[in-house]
Amino acid sequence: MEQEVKLTAPDGDTLEQISLDADILKRCNGAPWTAKPLVTTYLDTPGRALLAHGFGFRFRIETQTQRWQACLKGEGNIVDGFSVRQEWEQPIDGPVDRLSLLPEGPLRQQVLTLAPGGEFLAPLVETAFLRRLLLLTLEEGCIMELALDQGEIRAGGKTLPLFEVELECKSGPTAPMLRFSHALRQRYPLIPSWTSKFALGLTLLTPRP
Repeated sequence: MEQEVKLTAPDGDTLEQISLDADILKRCNGAPWTAKPLVTTYLDTPGRALLAHGFGFRFRIETQTQRWQACLKGEGNIVDGFSVRQEWEQPIDGPVDRLSLLPEGPLRQQVLTLAPGGEFLAPLVETAFLRRLLLLTLEEGCIMELALDQGEIRAGGKTLPLFEVELECKSGPTAPMLRFSHALRQRYPLIPSWTSKFALGLTLLTPRP
């Protein structure tokens, strides 16, 4: 189960300011920011069987290490940027073009429950961004991962800029993370995100009147 807060930033300068924030850095126990470029492709069957059940499916590659990962996520409920969603992740050797070709495991079992035919996959949305990560220790034993994402979302020959802050509770209670999110919004022009990267990409595929 994934527990996270997504906040949208207006530009890269805001993300840079957050990365240098002394109040944040004092909570990281001296560990530095790490950075990794990520390219993600969101896919579905031709009939969009996974979307019909409220799930998004993706292949993601960390371009520096060439490590691939498959992930299935539920929509969940988003309140003030905070969401709790079902999530299945699995390392893979590379992308496949049919759900039935996924390696054995809980993720494959779940997607075949949603799309029993193990159908072909078609790409819908792509994201490409640099993710900066910092692990923070908050009150009450909450361990939180802070991610700063900067790049773009692509679909249907169109693009959207991406400037996003993600807070994910790795262990402990979520209340300290929510307080941290509120404090961050008091200091920077961040707004709660009500949609995922995938959902934003799907808007590019919707014809405008």
